[in-house]
Amino acid sequence: MLSNRNVLISGYLLFISGILHIVVCILTIGLITISGTTLIFGISFLPLGLGMIWLLRRNLLDETRRLIIFCATISLLNSLTLLANILTKTAENRITIYLFLILFIIIDLITFPIFFIKKTELDKMDVDEKLSYFTIVIIKGLGIGLLFNSLAWIGLTNDLNPFMISYILIFGTINTIFGELLYRKREEKKIQIRAVVFLTLGLIFELILCFFFMNAKSIINIILYITVITIRIYYIQKKFLG
Repeated sequence: MLSNRNVLISGYLLFISGILHIVVCILTIGLITISGTTLIFGISFLPLGLGMIWLLRRNLLDETRRLIIFCATISLLNSLTLLANILTKTAENRITIYLFLILFIIIDLITFPIFFIKKTELDKMDVDEKLSYFTIVIIKGLGIGLLFNSLAWIGLTNDLNPFMISYILIFGTINTIFGELLYRKREEKKIQIRAVVFLTLGLIFELILCFFFMNAKSIINIILYITVITIRIYYIQKKFLG
């Protein structure tokens, strides 16, 4: 079993990453996308890291497990978002900033599996439940990521696209809600089926918009949608139709 010490170290890493995100935000003022991204995640990581440290130092993690879900979700979302920023060269020619972004991704790749594994151990999940939980983390990440992405349109009053804004807000909200429902009501078949339907709709709209706004974030989202839908269908077959 994964020790609480490893989770505590991840909590500290999360907090340190939050501080460094704020530093990068200050260093990249003027580059709206990268500055906004690091500010949002920096503000998210600081309380999550402190909360995790507080719980572990008081041996309360087993009693209060929901925070660990958010830690895993934000860690995964941050790594995917920063990867997209690297691929789209949002930091322009600032090599130092790219090195920071790579460091953040490495930290996320350390913390995410630790938070994920610890949660599955605390809930004593079997293989199918672990797969389901993995998709729930991704679905929440997709939802929160889309809502965060709406901030990228701030200030673009001359280039606003109503279709993109509508998609981001509607499916960002839907994915976030279903990510929560799939966790809280995992025994309800209707919730499972509705989630697949709305995820499929999200994939279809993402594919359509990708033809007009091709970028790394869209490609990553499409891959995540396909992965999640496939696993959710498998889970429904095993859990409710098997």
